[in-house]
Amino acid sequence: MSFRLNMVQPILTLIYNPACNKCNKALSILHKTLEQQPGIFNLDLLDYQKTPLTRDQLRNIVQYLNIENDLSKILRNEDGTVKEGDATTKIEQPKSIQELTNIIKEQPIRLQRPILVDWDKGKAIIARPAEKVDGFLKELGYTKE
Repeated sequence: MSFRLNMVQPILTLIYNPACNKCNKALSILHKTLEQQPGIFNLDLLDYQKTPLTRDQLRNIVQYLNIENDLSKILRNEDGTVKEGDATTKIEQPKSIQELTNIIKEQPIRLQRPILVDWDKGKAIIARPAEKVDGFLKELGYTKE
């Protein structure tokens, strides 16, 4: 009698904005990897503007990025300012996951993107520049040199 172990493919989630060039470049790199090594992982795409991240998803991503002590690193304009013409305005910086969730819900464009997440391995990267995707896939053992 023979049997086969149920092998579950890892799922990588790309949190992205389809109108963003850097996001599309990261997506292209992922598609190219899947063309070269079909089935190495399943790719899940999450347009965060249409489907906002939940508080639990954000909490996990922050942990995976190892930025619990500086939540602003997951936001654009992490220096805490935004320029409008000649004026520079101070913007709210999150002090908790709940505050971060609220900021992203109210101003989704502030979320850094693209973000690539391996939920099973508990790892994530902000893929800026998009070429970081290659290194991340190698680090996780999905691709070789």
